[in-house]
Amino acid sequence: MPVLENPRHEIFAREIAKGASQREAYRAAGYEGENEDAVDASASRLLTDARVALRIQEIRAAAAKRAEITIERTLLELAKIGYADIRKAVRWGEEVAVKDADGNEAISNGVAMLDSVEIDDDTAAAIAEVAQTRDGIKIKFHDKLGALEKIGKHLGMFVDRHEHSGKDGGPIETRELSPLEAARRIAFAWAKGERELEGK
Repeated sequence: MPVLENPRHEIFAREIAKGASQREAYRAAGYEGENEDAVDASASRLLTDARVALRIQEIRAAAAKRAEITIERTLLELAKIGYADIRKAVRWGEEVAVKDADGNEAISNGVAMLDSVEIDDDTAAAIAEVAQTRDGIKIKFHDKLGALEKIGKHLGMFVDRHEHSGKDGGPIETRELSPLEAARRIAFAWAKGERELEGK
């Protein structure tokens, strides 16, 4: 899809694709509103414009391709965190050589981190932080459960359930519309949308 004909729409799409909020993108495109609610409503409507939405997807896809971001690569990185084994970075329960703050080596039955050259790449990717403290070395891994949850959601293993109810918790009321009434409502909504877009 080429650049949008309306330059304000193009700026809006680019700002959204970069991660700006709808309000920020709307203002960056040179639009104004009477108040914040009006700005938010207009930005939201602009975001539902099919050409703008398609342009945003196109810009994001191009950026992801340039950065070589793919679903597969993202899942592989999450898997490194989700399936990390702390035993590949830390030893404990055996006599290990540890160094104190002065660099003196001693034998301890405590915990010792493996040397960085001994840690494989996947385990290293799962480590969020390594710090030298008064009590020794502290190691922190990325959120294992969070990574597994994200993988599970992507694979459809977890389904969020939402219940909806009608007024005062009762059943949702429905009624049949005649074809004529349905067509009238669609035409009304269409005309209203066109009027609002013309006002931009």
